[in-house]
Amino acid sequence: MTSRTLPAAAYDRLTAEVARDTGDRRSAALWIHAGGLARHAHDHGLLPLDSRPPGPDGLLKSLETLASCHPALAPFANPAVLPVWSQPLGAAVWSAVDEFWAGHPGLEDEHLVDGYALGDTYQLLSEEARKGRALCQTPPWIARLLLRLSLEPAMEEWGPADARMIDPACGTGHIVMAAFHRVRVPPLRGRRRTLSGDGPQAVERALAAVTGVDLDPYAAALTAYRLLASSAALLRIRLDALPNWPVNVAAADSLLDVDEPLLRAGAYHACVANPPYITPKNAFVRDRVRAAYPQVATGKYSLALPFTALMLERLAAPGGYVAQLTSNAFMKREFGRRYIEEFLPRYDARWIIDTSGVYIPGHGTPTCILVHRSRPPEGDKVAAIRGNRGEPRVPQDPAQGLVWRAIEEAVESRLARDRFEAALKGSILEQADAAPTM
Repeated sequence: MTSRTLPAAAYDRLTAEVARDTGDRRSAALWIHAGGLARHAHDHGLLPLDSRPPGPDGLLKSLETLASCHPALAPFANPAVLPVWSQPLGAAVWSAVDEFWAGHPGLEDEHLVDGYALGDTYQLLSEEARKGRALCQTPPWIARLLLRLSLEPAMEEWGPADARMIDPACGTGHIVMAAFHRVRVPPLRGRRRTLSGDGPQAVERALAAVTGVDLDPYAAALTAYRLLASSAALLRIRLDALPNWPVNVAAADSLLDVDEPLLRAGAYHACVANPPYITPKNAFVRDRVRAAYPQVATGKYSLALPFTALMLERLAAPGGYVAQLTSNAFMKREFGRRYIEEFLPRYDARWIIDTSGVYIPGHGTPTCILVHRSRPPEGDKVAAIRGNRGEPRVPQDPAQGLVWRAIEEAVESRLARDRFEAALKGSILEQADAAPTM
């Protein structure tokens, strides 16, 4: 079960109740979510058993313990990230928070420690994140396809031990978590796996390979927690027993922060994102982004376009893969003209997939998937999957929706054909090389 099984009104009611005590909805949402985070860590045996005293003071004690387990978790003790340290909560209101989490279906069972439900719940609780920063988590089944078309071929080309990926708009880390497991257990695609997916070396390798950056410091800290929680669970140890492995997660403005080390140029073989689709409301920020990305940020632009430019022009290594789920508004509105006619033709387009008919929970905007390589165009063909119709009804399991399943099948069919043609071409070249010369 996931947090989606609770109606959105339940989150709104609780946030409004807690906000009457804290004074604002932002701090209320963070108090509530921090309560779920601490419970998640305790329920999965990731924190010492004696660090779970009751009440709001007990939550602060749990957060303090959590923050001391690893440098990447230090933000949970920072009042600038979590106002729970500076805005106390009454015991009566805390009882409502504790009761909410006690019956919440989203904390996962003992075999699911990746925190997908925690990520979804933050989106549902934080109105500021949803409306102010357009936080909308990428469902795992979409993340898998994005990685299938970017990180997987990057691992084949640069090697599974050397390929590096980044999500520069990672939110609470859905894509980063999927990439972590994809690197930890490299897929078998017609070749023998040379790297084990088990043990400390696999976990350390996967942590080193994935990177996430987000503007929201709490969302970034939650991404780091999810990576470390999954790592500890895989190794069957507590968080405080983990080696001091680096975790490549940062809170920064990916579009404008040129000094963030994780945003260094040309460092990544795969850039994968579901960037925000909004136009910046703040005029100062809007003008700064327009000045930094004049090639795509024209008119009432969507932030998705500067993120494309960031990934293709700066973050990706030469020939690196860039995959994104993005709004298709650029295809229909004036701000997309220069993007389509001048910017995108400079790069090697690999896939254009119409996902406007796919049912994606939480997404009300028609979308598409774009996959490019950071190099000039090669060849004169692009794989395109066009939509004919949408879902006839809301699917019970969105991952099994008729439209989405048709897209996945079309992708796999095309990839299988490409592999066959490449193998056939290789065989012909081998025969030509082996032929005797006169």
